[in-house]
Order: sequence, then structure tokens, then C-alpha cells
Amino acid sequence: MDRTISKMLVVAGMITLGTSCSSKKPSEESTVKLSKDEQQFLDDYKAEVEIGRNMAGRLLAFYGEYLDPGLTAYINKVGRFVANNGDYPDRRYLFAILDSDSPNAFACPGGYILLTRGVIQNAENEAEIGAILGHESAHVGKQHMFKTLKTINKADADKAEGELASRRRPDRYSRTRARPIPQESENGSALAKFMTTASGSGLGILQAAKAGMSLMLEKGLDKEMEFEADREGVKYAIRAGYEPKALDNFLARLALTKKKNNDKTVMDVTHPTIPDRRAAIAKVLNEMGADQIIGSVGKDRFETAIVRLKARKKD
Repeated sequence: MDRTISKMLVVAGMITLGTSCSSKKPSEESTVKLSKDEQQFLDDYKAEVEIGRNMAGRLLAFYGEYLDPGLTAYINKVGRFVANNGDYPDRRYLFAILDSDSPNAFACPGGYILLTRGVIQNAENEAEIGAILGHESAHVGKQHMFKTLKTINKADADKAEGELASRRRPDRYSRTRARPIPQESENGSALAKFMTTASGSGLGILQAAKAGMSLMLEKGLDKEMEFEADREGVKYAIRAGYEPKALDNFLARLALTKKKNNDKTVMDVTHPTIPDRRAAIAKVLNEMGADQIIGSVGKDRFETAIVRLKARKKD
């Protein structure tokens, strides 16, 4: 990672954490001198984190959180391990599990990554989970959602919000839950000025988060961004020592299951087709000479972590 970016992420992390633990008075605090570009980077970073926090909260309230501390800790361990072997190890990542049988995962700006029970239930080993989380961490590192939101003007955001509110959710598995009442934090209100589109019309943190959730559930990101996340996620997982074909294996099995059940989910609407994704993955694996790479599968660790989830599925 570029040293300037790495330095700025450290500074941003310090500011995000605040200075409440400092014994100095506000007037005694040292001032960090930043260039114009560095200040813009920091402003964007703070906005990115605030939008992601808001989006993650909405998704958790919408689907509900699957509460299994052991499994959540395991997913965080795997996700962070893969992300640390990616191109953006200095970023912070937080992983949680959504209470839905429908297989999908969401990467919110700022490092908030959520995957459903359905992903875990359809996986066969740790390598597959690692590759999926690699895909999502690539979205975060490449700032795919954040950059997309910066190009949306207020009119488009209003339209996206209306479409999401009026359209019946394609995810028939999720428990019916009332949508959360949105509240914009003081920090989010202060940061609203940083979300400015190319056209010059400002998009506030709250509206950006709502537009982001609409994209996640209704339309998805640009397909090229999804292909890039697949390519980079596979690379991250391989660097972490996992079986190179893990993501391809997961997608192949998912395609068979969907065909058998004549099933259509949110992922079908928001992602490229599985055959197209597998073709792109095959290309990058060939370029890397993946046939010569021996990776870990991690089946025993995975089976131990999902004991309670398997018991629930049988019930």
C-alpha cells in the first residue's frame, strides 16, 4: 500500500477513536498538519466509515442478526486473515452474520462486511468462506460502493429509495421485519458536506446510506466491479494459503442448487451470472498457474465452527 495512504489511515483511525482517553485539555492537543490532498483523503475516509456504519445497521435491522458468538468470532478471524493478505491490510474490517437462508454477502463502505447464514450453509469448508470474504474485502478496499455513491445525485438517490420501498423483496427466505426508523448521527450530519457528486449537488450521509442499501438489494454495483472483486478476492484467499478453486467450487455448487430448486435470490439480481463469474475466475486462476498451487481447505475448523448452525438447520 502507498505509504501516504497508510499514514492517513492511521491518522483517520486515531481521529475516529477520538481523544477521550487523553489526559490533555483540548487546547493542549497537538494539531496534525495536513496538506489539502491529505485533508480530502481524511474527510472522505470519515464519510466512508459513517455511511458504512449506517448501511450495516440498516441491513442488520432489515434481516436480523444471527447471534452465535463463536461462529461470529470465527468468521471475523477468517475474514481478517484474508483481508490482511489483500492489498489493503491497514483498513479495519468488521464481520457479522445476517439471519437469512438466502446466500448473499454485502460489503458496506468503511469495512463493514455482512454475510448471510445461507452463505455458510452452502459452503463446505473454510477455504470457500475465505474466498467469499476476500471478494467482499476487495469491494471495501477498492471503495466500489463509496465511489459509486459519490456519483449519484439527489434525484437518482430519491428514485432508488422509492424503488426499494415499493418493490417486493426477492428474498423469500428472510423473516419479515419492519424497516428501521432512520436516524442520522451528529457525526453523519457534520460529514454530509463531504458527499458531493460531480454535478455539485450534495448527498447527505443518511441519504447516501439509503441509496447504498437500495443498490445492494435492488440493482447491485457495476458488473465490472463484481468481476474485479472476484479476481482480487481469489488472489487474496490464495495469498492466505487457501485452495485456489474454492470460490469457483462454491459458485458451481450454488448454481446446481439454484437450478434444482428453481430459485431466484437477491444475488441473481445484483451480480453477474454464475457462468460469467466462473469464466472470469478461471481466467485469473490460469494466469496465476493455480493448478500448481496447493492450498488449505480447512474443513475440520469449519465443521467445528458451524456445529450450532447445523443443529438449527436440522430443527
